[in-house]
Amino acid sequence: MSITFIVSVYSGDNCSVGNEIGTCLPLQQCRHIFEEVKKAGSPIPPYMSHKLHRLTCGFESVMPMICCITSAQMHGDIINPDRNTNTVGSGDDVEPFTRATLDNKNGPIFVDGHPNLRLLPLQCGNIESDRIWGGNRTRLFEMPWMVLLSYDSARGTKLSCGGSLINEWYVLTAAHCVSFLGNRLRLNGVVLGEYDVRQDPDCEMSDGKKFCAPNIRNVSIDTVIAHPGYSPQNLVDDIALIRLAEPADFSLDSMKPLCLPVSPELQRESLVGLNAVVAGWGVTEDGLESSVLLSVDLPVISNSDCMAAYRDSLKIKDTQICAGGVKDKDSCGGDSGGPLVYPGKMGNFGVRYVQRGLVSFGSKRCGLGGYPGVYTNVAYYMNWILDNIHS
Repeated sequence: MSITFIVSVYSGDNCSVGNEIGTCLPLQQCRHIFEEVKKAGSPIPPYMSHKLHRLTCGFESVMPMICCITSAQMHGDIINPDRNTNTVGSGDDVEPFTRATLDNKNGPIFVDGHPNLRLLPLQCGNIESDRIWGGNRTRLFEMPWMVLLSYDSARGTKLSCGGSLINEWYVLTAAHCVSFLGNRLRLNGVVLGEYDVRQDPDCEMSDGKKFCAPNIRNVSIDTVIAHPGYSPQNLVDDIALIRLAEPADFSLDSMKPLCLPVSPELQRESLVGLNAVVAGWGVTEDGLESSVLLSVDLPVISNSDCMAAYRDSLKIKDTQICAGGVKDKDSCGGDSGGPLVYPGKMGNFGVRYVQRGLVSFGSKRCGLGGYPGVYTNVAYYMNWILDNIHS
C-alpha cells in the first residue's frame, strides 16, 4: 500500500487542478488569486485557506506556490517567468533548509520511504462541511479522533489529559501526561468515542431528530512510550505514544483517526498568522471544567513573538509551536496532550484535518491575554513516531 502526495514542481512549470491547466507560481505572481486573498482579510478565513490548499502545487524556497489558472492559460498562452532552481524539493534541495532552521535532530523528517508509513490510515481527519468555525461547542462526531486519558487517584477515577487517535492501535499525547506523574496519579486507560462525559451514549438533536453515538469504550493500555528527551525541567520533547490493548473500531462514527503531517509540504508549512483549532474537555486539577468537548480557534504566532510575550523567560525551539495569546480563548490544564489541528492537503484524499501540534504548556492562568500557549510541533517528531509504532 502506498500514499500519493503532491509532487513539488518548479516555478513556471505546468500544473493542473481538476481538468484545468495552469502555471505553478508564487502567490504574489498570480494576480487574481493574490487580490482575492487580500480582499478576504486577515486572518485568512477558512474558505480561502481551503482554496489555497487545493491550489498548492509546490514550494519556492519554503514559500508555497499555487496553480494559477487564467483564461489566457486556458488558450495556451502560458506565463513563463524566470525559473527559480532554488526550490525546496528532495535530496540536496532539502539540506540547506534543514541545516539553517533546525536545532533538533528530529526533523522535519521527510518520511516518504519509512516502512511504518503504511501503518497510518489513508482515510483520516475528515472535515465536517457544516462546522461553525470559531464556535466553542463541537458537534457529535465532529472530532472522533479525540480521546480522554483515565487515571487512578486517591479520589477515584480521574479524567485528565487528552490525546488523538492516529491509527487503530495508537494514541498521540504529551509526555507530561504519561511520565513523571508522581504518587498521586496512575495512568490506567483511554476513553474512546467520548463527547459528553455526563451521559453514555451521547446524543444530539438535529432538525428535530435525535441522533445518538455508540457507547464509549474504556480501553486498557498495552504500552506507553514517552519521548526520552522530555523532563519537567526542560519542557521540550513533550510527546508520547500510547499503544492500546485492543484496537479502536473505525467502523463507528465516534472513532476515527486524525491525519499526521507526513509529506514534506505539510512538514514545512508555516501556520504563522493563521487560525488553528485546539479541542478538549478543559479538565483542570480541580475536576471537569466542561462536560462536552469544546474547541477554540487560536492564531498561530512566530516563536520569536512568543518568546517576547514571555519577556524572553522561555526559550521556544523549532520543535514547538505557539498559538493563542487571545483573552479568554486558550487551551487549559485538562486539554494537555490534545491536538492542535489545521487543514492540509493529503494527496488524492483532498483537504483533511492534520495534527500540527499537541498541547504542552502555557501561562498558569489560562486565557490570559498576551500569553500564548506552547505546543509540541508534531512535524518535527514524525520519524520518532514512525520508529515507535508497529502493527
